[in-house]
Amino acid sequence: MNTAGTARKPHEELPCIWVLSGVLSYHLCDRDYECEGCELYHALSGEGRASCHHAERLSRESIDVPKAASPSGQANSHLSHLLTGCRLYLDRPYRPPHFWLTETGDDLITVGLDGSLLRMLSPIRRVVSPGPGLYLERDQPCGWIAREHMAVSLKMPIAGEVLETNRDYAEANDPCRLPEGADWLFRVRPAEPLDDVSGIVRAEDTLAWYADRLRTVKQAILAAVAVPNEAALGPVLADGGAPQSSLERVLGKLAFEDLIARIARG
Repeated sequence: MNTAGTARKPHEELPCIWVLSGVLSYHLCDRDYECEGCELYHALSGEGRASCHHAERLSRESIDVPKAASPSGQANSHLSHLLTGCRLYLDRPYRPPHFWLTETGDDLITVGLDGSLLRMLSPIRRVVSPGPGLYLERDQPCGWIAREHMAVSLKMPIAGEVLETNRDYAEANDPCRLPEGADWLFRVRPAEPLDDVSGIVRAEDTLAWYADRLRTVKQAILAAVAVPNEAALGPVLADGGAPQSSLERVLGKLAFEDLIARIARG
């Protein structure tokens, strides 16, 4: 999924704009990059059925924001910078707002944290997970993500006994950057079938949930950049600098806390 009218050599594959902007880590394009008819493009953009010319502009704004960028371009740029390399797994179920889950051998469930939530909370001081041997019911508190002056509570996605926790989270300098395969949080012997867990999303429903989250974050960024405050926003504005890496500094403390509270509620 990329832009129509872009010159390319024979057999040269164009990247998907959602890969370029960091929203997806890989593409599943069977439309020869004709974005206008792509449901994924429209679900993630949230802007109606746009033309491929608009898709080209969105991709360009996400990668290289000119000094005269519009507020929407600035918001796209910051969202792209914030989520670059962030993984959205389409091969496993999610239980919003925090977790993905996979069924592994020996009837176990591996639980991992959604990467976009970690990026939005960055810089993170600590991720606390439940200890081995602890039995928890679904939706019981099971840990938290701690950052300066804030902690986001985590709730158990499935009832069961915690058998193993990932020490890499406790030891990582930046838990947002754990490599794929090492980004799981804990493993559970479930006391209920995964299919019986309410709130599970898969495949297209995962995309719809993720797109809604991106729209919520983008609206918050747009509200922040619509009234320029160079002292607060600095390089996230069109001043030629790199996008600000801290979402809290872009939004301001109160708006950031309100956004995280809405996202953490699912």
